[in-house]
Amino acid sequence: MSQIAFRGYVIRGFSHGETSRIITIFTAERGKVKCLAKGLKKGSSRKGGPIQLFSLISGTFYLKEQAELGTLGTYETVNDYSQIASDIYKFGFVSAYCEIIDKSLQPGQPQPELFDFTGRFFALSMKAKSESIKTLFWAAFLKILQMMGYDPELDSCVSCQKPNPTHAAYYSPELGGIICSKDIPKGQVPAKISAAALGALRQFASLPLEEAAKSQYNSSIYKEIERFIFSFADYHMGLRPSLKSFKFLSQL
Repeated sequence: MSQIAFRGYVIRGFSHGETSRIITIFTAERGKVKCLAKGLKKGSSRKGGPIQLFSLISGTFYLKEQAELGTLGTYETVNDYSQIASDIYKFGFVSAYCEIIDKSLQPGQPQPELFDFTGRFFALSMKAKSESIKTLFWAAFLKILQMMGYDPELDSCVSCQKPNPTHAAYYSPELGGIICSKDIPKGQVPAKISAAALGALRQFASLPLEEAAKSQYNSSIYKEIERFIFSFADYHMGLRPSLKSFKFLSQL
């Protein structure tokens, strides 16, 4: 059994037995890891105190060879972002972010760029107003696609490379981005996105997360953004709008 030092964000947790929890941690050193944390539930003692969702913790865990579930050892909280949970809208969107990370990553594969980005996203979510969290989330989701290598082409037709600076456009996840009407492959019925929603996506893609999150859009634009981003996330990564956290958001 190996003892492994880590630093990571708690992105998921659920009860296991009477006093323990199984937590998923997105670590800098090993990517996504799952650990059994004994004695974490209320009424039991655990060195290191409670582990809060979204927090950055550091410590050690123990892992047997070929095992997928480790055992959490000693740990301490480095940054506590648990206050996010006090705002139901922030909690919903940040939980959705965590679910995307959980579903996208295979265990044991470090993603240093995404790890640093997650810290920025949590810190910005803590400071953001409730009405800003939706924009922050969708901007972050698009940037996750970029970091994973599935960066949609938003400026020019993927077939003829003709620039489209101001107009609505068709788009195709299979082809990798927006496409002119004359270049639509025979038999395909691509979706269409308005000029306003496409402009919002271009801002998300080109601006730093802090700047991209400052804009606000009406509900129809957000729906277009959601359809566009999820069409690419579904096609390339198998992420669907039926994620558990999105069902929660639909009820708000």
